[in-house]
This record gives sequence, structure tokens and C-alpha cells, in this order.
Amino acid sequence: MACLELDSSQFLLNGDGSVIGSPFDIQLECNSFTGSKAVQDHSRYTLPSQCTNAPDPPPLPGTSYGTHRTSRNAKACRCVPEEIQDFWDRMFFEAYQYDLRVLTEDGNEIMSHSCVVGIKSPVLRAMLEEAKVQGGIRHILIPGVPSEAVHVFIRFLYSSRFEQYQMKRYVLHLLVLSHVFSVPSLKRVCINQLETSLLSPENVVDILQLARLCDAPRLSLVCTRMIIGDFKAITQTEGWRVMRQANPSLEQELLESLVEEDTVSLSAAT
Repeated sequence: MACLELDSSQFLLNGDGSVIGSPFDIQLECNSFTGSKAVQDHSRYTLPSQCTNAPDPPPLPGTSYGTHRTSRNAKACRCVPEEIQDFWDRMFFEAYQYDLRVLTEDGNEIMSHSCVVGIKSPVLRAMLEEAKVQGGIRHILIPGVPSEAVHVFIRFLYSSRFEQYQMKRYVLHLLVLSHVFSVPSLKRVCINQLETSLLSPENVVDILQLARLCDAPRLSLVCTRMIIGDFKAITQTEGWRVMRQANPSLEQELLESLVEEDTVSLSAAT
């Protein structure tokens, strides 16, 4: 894939050569304090002897309701209000009191906050721990992708927002970044965008190979089905020609899938 000259191993390695970081997801949960106050224990009260046959007292009002309300609030907090996203977008664009410079391969800098990027990505957190500090500002380098793609990536870490034209242009770079830096939420967005609107006969072979590299099995399956469904046209594309030379085993696998599909179709017809 000529458009992506990116080796994920260049980003971050331990001293023994192993890659730092593992799949990681940040989930924000909302805990309600309603009903969390300790409920008095009725067992410490002794009933008078003449009332030994009396039933146990009911629970204090609000106990079960408090538990139910906590569950409802936690579910409601999954939808982030737009003003909260606006706040994080503003934090990113204004870079107020930033303490991190994200450097790109073409020499650009993106002012950021280490606490934000470190929380959203365990790989970036590890990089921050080893980063050089100059004048109280940390510096890290994200190589191998255009600075515009890095800008979209860092913005997503803040507010989970992006411009559609940017996603369309840099979706392959963003998929790689989401995989390398363990940002599952962005990875899901990229996969969804590719599956629903950005796949085409011209790029499906490239995206299939990238999906396998980035551990995206559903996207890989979608690409395979598209290739089999329009096999003759896709084998005429530049992507297929490059794949035949660089990854002949994948070509053989796709041919076998095509034969299997034809066999199943013939069996169903008879």
C-alpha cells in the first residue's frame, strides 16, 4: 500500500524488543451517591419479649429505589452531553496550559496535555514516562503518518470528534494509529466508516491487508466478501497487482475462497 508506509514496530519497544502496551479501553462510569449511604442494620435492634412473633421490619424507604436509580443514572451517563464535548474540543484547540508537544515526522507540533493523551492511550502513557522534558514541556514523536492525521488523532483523544472530510482522507492512517496506540473507540469508528461508506473496488484489497495487520476481523470479512462478489473487476485494479507481488499467499487464499463460494452456489442450485 503505497499510501501507508508505516511500521508499527517503530513506535515503541521495550529494551528486550517487545512492544509496549496492550489492548486497553477507558470506560467512564457514573456512580450515583443516592442510596449509597449505609443503611441501618435492623438486626442490632432486639424486639421486646412480648413481640417475638412479630415479622421483621421492612427495609428503610428508598433502599431498593436508590439501587434502581443508580443503575438508571449509570446508563444515562453513556451519552455525553454536547457541551461536554465542546469543552474538550476547546481544550484541544486552545491548548490552554499545555504540557506536551506531539511532534510529527514533517516537523509540525501539536500542543497537548499529557494527562489527557496518557489516560486515553496506554502506549502514549508509556512514551510520556520516557519522554524528554524541556522547560517543563514533554516531547514525543509520532512518525510515519501525515501531521494532519496526527492532528485528527489527538483531537479524537480529547472529544471523540472529527470532521468527515478528514476521516475520509485519513481513515487508513487513523486505523493504524488506533491499533498501534490502543485506542479501541477510534478503531471502532474507523471500521464503521470503512464498512458503511468508504470501501470501494479500488481500495478494498489494500484495506483487507490493513484490516489483517490491525486485528480487525469483521472488516477483513467484509472486504473478502466484496472481493469475491466482484472478483473480475477487482483483479484488474492496481491494489490487486501490488498484492500479488507482495503477498501471494493472500491471493491464493482469496482464489480458494472464490472456488469454495462457487461450489456452494452450485450445490444450492442443484
